[in-house]
Amino acid sequence: MPESEERPVLFAVASALVNCTNSYDYEEPDPKMVELAKYAKQHVPEQHPKDKPSFVRARVKKLLAAGVVSAMTCMVKTESPVLTNSCRELLSRVFLALVEEVEDRGTVVAQGGGKALLPLALEGTDVGQTKAAQALAKLTITSNPEMTFPGERIYEVVRPLVSLLHLNCSGLQNFEALMALTNLAGISERLRQKILKEKAVPMIEGYMFEEHEMIRRAATECMCNLAMSKEVQDLFEAQGNDRLKLLVLYSGEDDELLRRAAAGGLAMLTSMRPSLCSRIPQVTTHWLEILQALLLSPNQELQHRGAVVVLNMVEASKEIASTLMESEVLEILSVLAKGEESPVTRAAAACLGKAVEYRLIQPNQDGE
Repeated sequence: MPESEERPVLFAVASALVNCTNSYDYEEPDPKMVELAKYAKQHVPEQHPKDKPSFVRARVKKLLAAGVVSAMTCMVKTESPVLTNSCRELLSRVFLALVEEVEDRGTVVAQGGGKALLPLALEGTDVGQTKAAQALAKLTITSNPEMTFPGERIYEVVRPLVSLLHLNCSGLQNFEALMALTNLAGISERLRQKILKEKAVPMIEGYMFEEHEMIRRAATECMCNLAMSKEVQDLFEAQGNDRLKLLVLYSGEDDELLRRAAAGGLAMLTSMRPSLCSRIPQVTTHWLEILQALLLSPNQELQHRGAVVVLNMVEASKEIASTLMESEVLEILSVLAKGEESPVTRAAAACLGKAVEYRLIQPNQDGE
């Protein structure tokens, strides 16, 4: 088929798929304006009954079963002059609709959707690139990124995900990008370096102050994984910033998932950079209460993170160890050390062992 004829065919097919998946942008009309229009006997556009979510989901299932992703992958492979930016945007919209349901994402990946989305996220209209990037984020959150984007392809995913962190993107897009980057940052140092190279850290830090608790939590989890990199550790170790203070304070928050993320970051940073241990008492007067609350938590993950932070502090300085052993922390550690064999009991016992070595407590005292 000549190129001039192929272009409108691709656009027509893509448009039909957008209609089937109802993936155009749709804003809910203002109820007050609708009432006014009805009062003035003006026509009020109404959603077609077949565009309700249940009907759309049914059509998406049928399209996936028919192998629509394989067909779309072939369309994306078409030479660039034929595949216009408008057509790319339509395909991005369809992909985003196809990955909306978690249970459908495996099918999209199996049919080559991950590979097809990358060029759509890197080239085309701004709207199209954003839609494709969001679809990539959804796949990265729920699928194994190393399986979804094998080989070098996984590094190409970082830039589209970072683009979703910009303030002109929606809160949902910010959140999904942070979740996806968290998964990537936990895989390898090379991926963490790629995230750093894309200048994502300042944006991630900004979202750690976000009012929306889910975005704030996702940003903290992402920073926790990035803290495995030397460059991020340097940022926390640098003087004249509140990065460490924020992690300590978040470790005492009511939101358990935020506490877990912050305490995890604190445990990692104090392990990698012992110099940070002496600064924890300086950032807030509530540091002891926060550590005690972690150790007393019914959640074993929080307990373990708290015990590791305390152990790192005890090993870093006899002076800090003395302050800890003069507080209720000693009694709490003694109780924890007597529990069933677990990472928590081992960390608690190690704390007490170091205190004995410092001659801060006597052997066998309080169960040691």
